[in-house]
Amino acid sequence: MSPSSKMTVVALAALRVFTNLAKAHTWVEEIQAIASDGSYTGDYGYPRGYVQRTDPSFNGDSNLWLLPALSSSRTCISDSDLVCKDTQRMPNKNTQWPNLKYLENGHVTLPDDQKGKPRAGGTVFIYRTTQPSRTETITDVLKWTADGSGGTKKGLLLAAQNYDDGRCHQRNGGTISVQRQGEFADHEPNDPENTNPLELWCESDVQVPSTAKVGEVWAIYWVWQWPTTPNVDPILPNGKDEYYTSCADFDIVDGPIPDTQVHTLVQQDPMRSAVQDFTSRTALTTFPTVTVASSTSSAASAPPAIDSTTLSAISTVSPSSALAPFAQAIKSHNISTTLASITVSETTEVSVTTVILTDYVTVIAPAFTTLITMSGFAAPSGS
Repeated sequence: MSPSSKMTVVALAALRVFTNLAKAHTWVEEIQAIASDGSYTGDYGYPRGYVQRTDPSFNGDSNLWLLPALSSSRTCISDSDLVCKDTQRMPNKNTQWPNLKYLENGHVTLPDDQKGKPRAGGTVFIYRTTQPSRTETITDVLKWTADGSGGTKKGLLLAAQNYDDGRCHQRNGGTISVQRQGEFADHEPNDPENTNPLELWCESDVQVPSTAKVGEVWAIYWVWQWPTTPNVDPILPNGKDEYYTSCADFDIVDGPIPDTQVHTLVQQDPMRSAVQDFTSRTALTTFPTVTVASSTSSAASAPPAIDSTTLSAISTVSPSSALAPFAQAIKSHNISTTLASITVSETTEVSVTTVILTDYVTVIAPAFTTLITMSGFAAPSGS
């Protein structure tokens, strides 16, 4: 095994996942083992094809895999959706030990920010297989069960846990965040007075079974299900599925794991111990409820004509404007679009939640006007 490759696992893995700055963009950011006393131990590991945030090539899509894809115009997954991002479909070199970590970015501490979302931030399902395939589909993986009897029987469901691990928090003014900032402060070791408090990452915890064979290589699929319930959000009257996935590799070895950190990154979380209940975590949803798009409904129906008010509004947008991609999406009848981290100036960003544009007349014009207002632009007259 390369020292910059897979995770080496002996027993319990806490998988810590870090989210993008834009709402609902989440991927596994860091993996590390948990010792019997609950402390993190061993070197850091990362998903396949991982791009660190300080890399010049990094952008919001570098590690992101969302299903169904926004470009599909679907509200649910299909049998052709692959479980892993294109850069994560084959084992490759990225670093050692298991503990999946992530920043909650408001999905936990600001639960009312987005309508129709599940309690506890939804559910994380973690699967493993010793027979990985670059053509593995998410619908096949979601059928796998803890006893190995589900679906293709190529893999197992290792864990189902709430996305909210009970302590992670974004630093904001919400009631949950304020309470957790006091109870679970996170800071660098050289800042014992907590003069520069940090956001505390979330984690998913995985027990490696005693039946695991030394020498095995496990492909791990981390799947976060975060759907929108029908008839709650007026923009999504039929609801919408959202799955975010990350794929990694674990080497099963005969321990102990050396407690040394070699492959560190600038954004490493300083927290040094797992959540208190890491050996007994549960979930409100223990098995995924899956809706699959029918093969006959994969083609999107022709969208309605763009109303004159909206057409007038988008015609005023300069091609160099931060709003240009949104305007182009409307003009090209792309009824699934997202604007995340729209740069308004060099120092100001506006994060806009994914909008599924199902009704041009009643949704696009108001949404566009609101977006312009949020971004500090003057709304076009008549819009």
